[in-house]
Amino acid sequence: MIDPHDPLYEEVLKTLSQKNTENLDKVYELAVSDRNTLENLLEGLSSDNETLRHNCYLVIHSISENIPMKLYSEWNHFYELIKSDNAYQQMIGVKILANLTLVDTEEKFEEIADEYFNLLDGKSLITARYVASGAGIIAQSKPNLQELITKKLLDIDKLHHKNKELIISDAINGIEYAVENGA
Repeated sequence: MIDPHDPLYEEVLKTLSQKNTENLDKVYELAVSDRNTLENLLEGLSSDNETLRHNCYLVIHSISENIPMKLYSEWNHFYELIKSDNAYQQMIGVKILANLTLVDTEEKFEEIADEYFNLLDGKSLITARYVASGAGIIAQSKPNLQELITKKLLDIDKLHHKNKELIISDAINGIEYAVENGA
């Protein structure tokens, strides 16, 4: 961890605690090059401070999109988040794990695929929407799971959620994104 007495720690904490996100790119660069900063960001995902937690998520999510291998060793951290009762924590885990499937050479996602996609019918509509939106990335990176993913998405009408059309829309947008970006 960064030493709390280190001026760098204070600067990072100050940046992460501000609603203005224009300097998060500096935290991103530091997190990519410094393991301690990355660990602080991972801890920050559980902070009670909403701004700090959200900014930590923004940086971690950006890393997962651009350099997913940097976070692959933290797979279990994100897996634990999807098991949380907190929808925001689940959302973080769902989004990051979808991106990590791009580098999942150990087939960790295959072990949790049913649990992951069962969140479509979980308590939270928000979590269900994020699962649906990440399905395209996962289908592109895990061709062996395309049949399962297709079945889960075709069963959206059977979910208990109201506003199922939002989940369907997110699934379509997620698939389009994955195809356009060659996920």
